[in-house]
Amino acid sequence: MFWRQTPRETACHLRALAAERRRAIDLAIFSAWHVAALTRADRLPELTALLERVSAAGDADQNPEEQMDAARSIAASFGLPAGKGR
Repeated sequence: MFWRQTPRETACHLRALAAERRRAIDLAIFSAWHVAALTRADRLPELTALLERVSAAGDADQNPEEQMDAARSIAASFGLPAGKGR
């Protein structure tokens, strides 16, 4: 696949891979911090309540305008021109 990409596409893929690795490191640090915090706790919190907080955090859906704003922000971060839509 590398030989069929333009230099710009290759750079984009490399940035995506770097972001994915940073996300994995952030998750590992997040997990380690919570493990350390829970080992210092006198009493562990109820697991069900913790899992509900985690699953509820992803329930907030974006409306179409918020999705377009996010897409425009992503395009701007890559230096692409902002489109006004169709």
